[in-house]
Amino acid sequence: MEWYEALILGIIQGLTEFLPISSSGHLEIASFLLKTNPSNNLFFTVLVHIATAISIIYVFKKDIYNILSGLIKFKKNEIEFASKIIVSSMPVGIIGLMYEKKIETLFTGNMTLVGSMLIVTSLLLFFTFFSKKDSDRSVSFKDAFIIGLAQALAIIPGISRSGATISTAILLKVNREEATRFSFIMVLVPIFGILLLKIYHGIINSELIVLKDNTIPYIIGFLSALISGIFACRLMLKIVRESKLIYFSFYCLAIGIIGILSGCYDKKNELFTITPVQEISKIREIALSASPPSLDSTESHLYLVEVSELDKTIKLDIRYASTKNFMQSKFYKNARAFLNEDAAKNLIRANEELMKNGFGLIIYDGYRPWFITKMFWEGTPNDLKHFVADPEMGSVHNRGCAIDIGLYNIANGEPVNMISGYDEFTEKAYPNYTGGTKKQREIRDLLISVMKKNNFSVYEYEWWHFNYEKCNSGIMNFSFDELDSINSI
Repeated sequence: MEWYEALILGIIQGLTEFLPISSSGHLEIASFLLKTNPSNNLFFTVLVHIATAISIIYVFKKDIYNILSGLIKFKKNEIEFASKIIVSSMPVGIIGLMYEKKIETLFTGNMTLVGSMLIVTSLLLFFTFFSKKDSDRSVSFKDAFIIGLAQALAIIPGISRSGATISTAILLKVNREEATRFSFIMVLVPIFGILLLKIYHGIINSELIVLKDNTIPYIIGFLSALISGIFACRLMLKIVRESKLIYFSFYCLAIGIIGILSGCYDKKNELFTITPVQEISKIREIALSASPPSLDSTESHLYLVEVSELDKTIKLDIRYASTKNFMQSKFYKNARAFLNEDAAKNLIRANEELMKNGFGLIIYDGYRPWFITKMFWEGTPNDLKHFVADPEMGSVHNRGCAIDIGLYNIANGEPVNMISGYDEFTEKAYPNYTGGTKKQREIRDLLISVMKKNNFSVYEYEWWHFNYEKCNSGIMNFSFDELDSINSI
């Protein structure tokens, strides 16, 4: 991590942890723009969370001292307040342990969803403007639990923890200063709980690194989070006291819209394309007039089965049946995926295992007639030809033993945002590429690991391309319609 990234991320963590604008939402947006992610470095994550906890302790040191001393002396008011803090922490503890991973999978890198949740935060803040401003009501046990539920919702990136809890308390007619005080002190329990869990899992998984030579980014990140946290905490007290939360409502609305638009823009531009060196019609003419190097008999088709007929949970997004591919041209008449029979059985087993982890398979391409491979070769510039198969050798796709796949989230049915797009001719497509977010690498490696266990090997230049290792089929040049005709005999 560079020092300027640590500075930016530390300031974002400190400011957004306390201002009602969602720290997780802004960190997702920052990660999206900087093409980095603080969660890649567990040590840094732990440091900035410690910094924000210290910020709260510093600003509310008198309140915390009175609570602790009161507990020691068994004072009723302090015991009651501490009990309410515990009650408020129960929802986030239960929901966080049960659903944090699912939520993380659903929202990581998804700017559309994050932006939508920022708009939800905006609405919560907006409604506080119409609440009574001179209430003297304190937090009850019922209030504490409801406020705790609001805090639990803030697990979702884009929902501001402070915004949700303070807004909820105000809407419950709690005194504004009391609402702010309770909101900030109550967060200490989940912050330290999260820290302990991260440290524990970091030690278990050997992710909690020890500082080596370059300590500067960590120091900068810690100090920037601490200083900005103290500033934001004090500012928030003033803002709530003066009933100015509505201004942050407008801010969250604007950022939410930007997040949604960024997500849409990213999706529109995820398609990698090239300019074919010749017109598609000319390339097709060349390919159809050529012959494969070793065309096997029609018996080879007997190894091929249609995958969608075997497992309906496997989705199809056959890119070459549309213009959504690197040549922006339609190559297949129909969106269908054929595969060697044994390979298909192993693919189904892989899909079943992936579904236990919250993902399902999407097929981008399966069996590919040889002439299509020839078209790709003829249309691709020489400096990019290592990304496409040499027709003189034939592709494993031509043998019905290669499959191009991605993943979708079972939770929402949406495709997973991988490090690169399908058919992207860049180093980001390499299975060992070290960029992207930690979560993206974990998902990519999970896919590769599961496929490997089921007798598939990943192609060295494409994380989505898997070859069935036990293939014995020859090169085929049948169209899908020809396969149907042969199968009907």
